Amino acid sequence: MNRLLILLFMFVFLVISSMAAGSQAAIVDRVVAVVNGEPITLAELEKRAAPLLKKHITSDMPVKEKVRLKREIFAKVLPQMIDDKLVDEEIKRLGITVDDSEVNGMIDRICRENGITLDEFVAKLKEQGVTLDQYKEQVRKQIERARLINAQVKQKIVITDEQVKTFLRYKYPQSSRYGGPYYKIEQILIVPDDVDPNGRKAALERAKKALKELKAGKDFYEVASRYSNAGRDGVELGVFSLDEMAPVLRNAIEGLKPGETSGIVETATGFQILRLAGVTNSKEEEFDPLLMEEARAKLYDIEINNRFQEWLNQLRSKSSIRILL
Repeated sequence: MNRLLILLFMFVFLVISSMAAGSQAAIVDRVVAVVNGEPITLAELEKRAAPLLKKHITSDMPVKEKVRLKREIFAKVLPQMIDDKLVDEEIKRLGITVDDSEVNGMIDRICRENGITLDEFVAKLKEQGVTLDQYKEQVRKQIERARLINAQVKQKIVITDEQVKTFLRYKYPQSSRYGGPYYKIEQILIVPDDVDPNGRKAALERAKKALKELKAGKDFYEVASRYSNAGRDGVELGVFSLDEMAPVLRNAIEGLKPGETSGIVETATGFQILRLAGVTNSKEEEFDPLLMEEARAKLYDIEINNRFQEWLNQLRSKSSIRILL
């Protein structure tokens, strides 16, 4: 998460009299870069760099060292600001917008997936010198950027199962991670429609209906055929030890007896209802689907970032950029 202006700095800045601040800005503020005719000022650069300046420059440093570090920090931060301005121009040109409900929904999801309340999350932000409103603005920008990436990266990105398995074999050597007993798990998988802003909410409602039918005694495969995106044929997840399972899957399975079903499990993919079909002391080697999806998402993020950087390099080459720092 990119830190914004620290609250203490804001407070100190704001208590300066408006006349003094205005006259000082007129004397020392200047343009440090021009991006497609739009200026970036020294004051904006100092504001963006404030957390790094506070972190790396101390009052007892020699003046020359302070000047050197400040120049280095400015030299790292200014290109980021130029890229942000280019991205913001494209977002504006394409009419990409994100409303408050989407931002709040994303923060609620972050809290749920990390098992913390909103108050606890706000406290963690405060430890980093960030307010909730500042973080919301960062989330808004991240969603806007994600939509921009979707609009600009034309070629479909496919991460194959073999790429995922290779990644997992490297990250989790089997000899040190796997061991029995093994749990045979079945699933009902409900995936939101990413195009629909209310897709996740609609998927959750489908999951609730499916769970209600299961509690009423309906057959697991029958319910899966009506509600699961994986269908009847995709019910079987595989056989896994507890150590192989992602934490969210392990938490759902632990405590179940063979034949019992879990509640609704929320993951990055969507919503799952799991059934413990049986327990055995041996199995054929398989990978936990949730771990595979986490790895697939990680590899996808890497690839999409690479594509985005390529696009950004092309955008820079077509833009008018003057650095005056």
